[in-house]
Amino acid sequence: MNDLRQRTRGKILQNAIFSPLSALIIATGIILVGVRVPIPVLGGPPLYLSPVWWLAAVVPAWLGVVGVNLTSRQAGELAVSQALREQFDVDRISNPSLRMNVAQSIAYRERIDKAVTRFSDSAMQGRMQDVANQAEEWVRNIYTLATRLDEYRNDSIIRNDLASVPEALKKLKQRLSNETDDGIKHELGNTIDRRQTQYNNLLKLDNTMERAELQLENTLTALGTVYSQMMLVDARDVDSSKAQRLRDNIAEQVNSLQDVITSMNEVYSDQPGRSPANIAATS
Repeated sequence: MNDLRQRTRGKILQNAIFSPLSALIIATGIILVGVRVPIPVLGGPPLYLSPVWWLAAVVPAWLGVVGVNLTSRQAGELAVSQALREQFDVDRISNPSLRMNVAQSIAYRERIDKAVTRFSDSAMQGRMQDVANQAEEWVRNIYTLATRLDEYRNDSIIRNDLASVPEALKKLKQRLSNETDDGIKHELGNTIDRRQTQYNNLLKLDNTMERAELQLENTLTALGTVYSQMMLVDARDVDSSKAQRLRDNIAEQVNSLQDVITSMNEVYSDQPGRSPANIAATS
């Protein structure tokens, strides 16, 4: 995965060009030229410079502001924050708790990226950038998991089935016990089997979602721990195994989340009207 800051260069440039100070300078130049404000001293005899020459002063000032914004650390951090929040849109998640979890994971990712800039040594910064890039994949899985859980909580069909299928099974079994016709009993038995399979799948899905919620809480805590560990790494650790341990920990968490997501998709696709394509479309 590429460095997030490299992938946000266009946004950094956009922010620099359309910053409030940049906009103010451009607006000032347009006004001065548009209303033809005379240039002090130079606008009179003997030069009689046109008001258009205001641009000679405004353009260099504008370029200077843009240049400062392009190279400032704050501009890079702002662009990273904007890119992450556009990529992982928390507004898609209706549940407040899940939305807060995703927002917290994004905040950790931003802090991890910011922590990379603490290192002046290029080798150490490269190692820490690898950690930051892995953390982005981690956040992506957290976001995917949260959107799956949010979809499940809002799925009225699944919720209704969980409530209605047990009662339907009870009635079918009562009817079977009172039925005397062998043909009808056979059909009732088949219907009960199908209903029981449906209910078993519903319970399996509900249990999977419950485990996924716990996994989400645990992995968010682990992400915070990795950030804390990263802040304890210093330039003297460039040749140590600390950075490698961080990468290994993140890889383990990423793989664990991916396993949960795969399990959720498999169980969810067993429900009527569901398919892996339907589920994937929600991510």
